[in-house]
Amino acid sequence: MPACPRSPQQKVKTERRSGVVPTLDIKRRCFTDLAALQHWTDEKLRIAAERRRCPVTGTTVAVAWEAERPLLRPLPATLPEPFDLVRTCTVHRDCLANFEGRSYTIPFAYVGSAIEARGCAGVVQFVDPDTGAIIRSYPRGTVQRILTDPTCYEGEATDRVLPPVPLGRMAKALEAIGDMAVELRSVDIYAALAEVAR
Repeated sequence: MPACPRSPQQKVKTERRSGVVPTLDIKRRCFTDLAALQHWTDEKLRIAAERRRCPVTGTTVAVAWEAERPLLRPLPATLPEPFDLVRTCTVHRDCLANFEGRSYTIPFAYVGSAIEARGCAGVVQFVDPDTGAIIRSYPRGTVQRILTDPTCYEGEATDRVLPPVPLGRMAKALEAIGDMAVELRSVDIYAALAEVAR
């Protein structure tokens, strides 16, 4: 039965199975280890799934589950980091997405797309809504209001978005000077910069 993403309450057919768990009589049973308990529980749930009928398909819950299983997306390789805030945000033309009063650069291929921003403990994660992959991760609650990653402006064009224009000579020279500590900058650097500007 179709349902919205991340809305398990809409999956009545699947969620209803959890109602079987309280009926399992384990109070007077002894198990040698966790594996034995898991095996016994799985078997009881399998029997219940083969007995109960799915109201949507008219088949048993087990048959309905097998038919639906190929359509489900696999879980990510690693469990998602716990988060206390989630928002959908749009990636603007300048490759910035806004979250909690700060702007973060996102790879240019996502310009115009809606992505998910998650406020985790100490980090902000931006997640691809189609794949669930983490696009970028930045420190959370920083003093800076704009956090950038220059690699977000690099790469090949997609069928939807062209890459940003590469930095010119002047911009590259300014970037190199900006990365240098002020006390290490020679007057000659500024003279060379003025030469580039001509």
